Amino acid sequence: MTDAPRKRRWPKVLAVLAALALLAAWWVDRQLEPVRLANTVLSAVGKSQGLEFSFSGTPDYSLRPEPRLRIPNLVARQPGGAAPMLTAREVEVSLPWATVWGDGPVVITRIALQSPALDMAALNDWLDGRPDSGETELPTLTDGVSIRDGRLTARDWRVESLSLALPKLAPGQPASIDASGRFLQATREISFAAQLEAGTAGLDTALRLNSAGQLRDETLDLPWSLALDGRLEASGEPLRLIAERIEWKARSPLPDFSGAGELTSGDSLALELQGELPNWPEAWPTLPEPMVSSQAPLALTLGYTGASDLTGPLQLLLRRDETTLEAGFAPSELMAWLEAGEANPLPPLVGELRTPSMVVEGVELEGVRIRIEEEPPSTDPGPSGEP
Repeated sequence: MTDAPRKRRWPKVLAVLAALALLAAWWVDRQLEPVRLANTVLSAVGKSQGLEFSFSGTPDYSLRPEPRLRIPNLVARQPGGAAPMLTAREVEVSLPWATVWGDGPVVITRIALQSPALDMAALNDWLDGRPDSGETELPTLTDGVSIRDGRLTARDWRVESLSLALPKLAPGQPASIDASGRFLQATREISFAAQLEAGTAGLDTALRLNSAGQLRDETLDLPWSLALDGRLEASGEPLRLIAERIEWKARSPLPDFSGAGELTSGDSLALELQGELPNWPEAWPTLPEPMVSSQAPLALTLGYTGASDLTGPLQLLLRRDETTLEAGFAPSELMAWLEAGEANPLPPLVGELRTPSMVVEGVELEGVRIRIEEEPPSTDPGPSGEP
């Protein structure tokens, strides 16, 4: 008889537990409702990075086999910024439960971006405003990063149709990236496909690059390829890229080149190349004798120090046998000369050519020094006779 009241209590206890379970399920569903979840995640990320995030559309999430959040039409900007720093048609992030609970190092399974657009000026403003927190800690990406149909926009250039695949990223481990796209500046277009291998994932690492593409302009349509072995040092200022081997191949009027070099980027840009031109491009002015008959490669040294947009002059030293050319030129003027074809037989150089001997129209000259100077402004009278 004493057990009867206990037996009658069990249905009530089960009912209370069922009600609590339903309440807990409702609360979890409420907290994990897609829009609320996306706002919660983006608010936390934005607060830590000094950015404002917004989106339009309905996000999607799943918890199996691990948490995954997909956000449509994402916009990221600095607080009060007029232009977005980043937009993307869709962003998908998946990560293991250990990262969700904060157990151990930051591990992310995968990041995928569809049609992202990055404003380089806004990015630089954001980077300039970030506090110096010392060494950057890279996350682990077990299934890497994927970018499709991306776009980078700067003041006078842009990259379109950018695709990027990083299969895996782990601090201290090798990493590889496949990338392709189109670089556009004024009327010039450079399509590219590249494979980049890093000895270790980080800002200081050995690098190997293999790339190829097409250079197109109003008058040019040329294939090119570039192979480079070297090292990147980007953990401090200035950034340095040391190329121990450079192999550049193209079609005339662009020259082939093999050698080495170094690029330094900080408040200004510094570039130095040393190597050889294995042959004289067919579209360039024909060399006089005895230089044209020589089979020796042309030793080349190229240097630049100035603004990062290469608006300053480059310094060139060419040597074949005992003949040397020291000259300066502006890259934009040289490209215009290459594109002009045969309109002007002489490149836009300022400098001096020295050679022990030269044959011109059958006449041999010795101890030749030729000074190449800029053309003086025209003083010819106009049609009315006025200067």
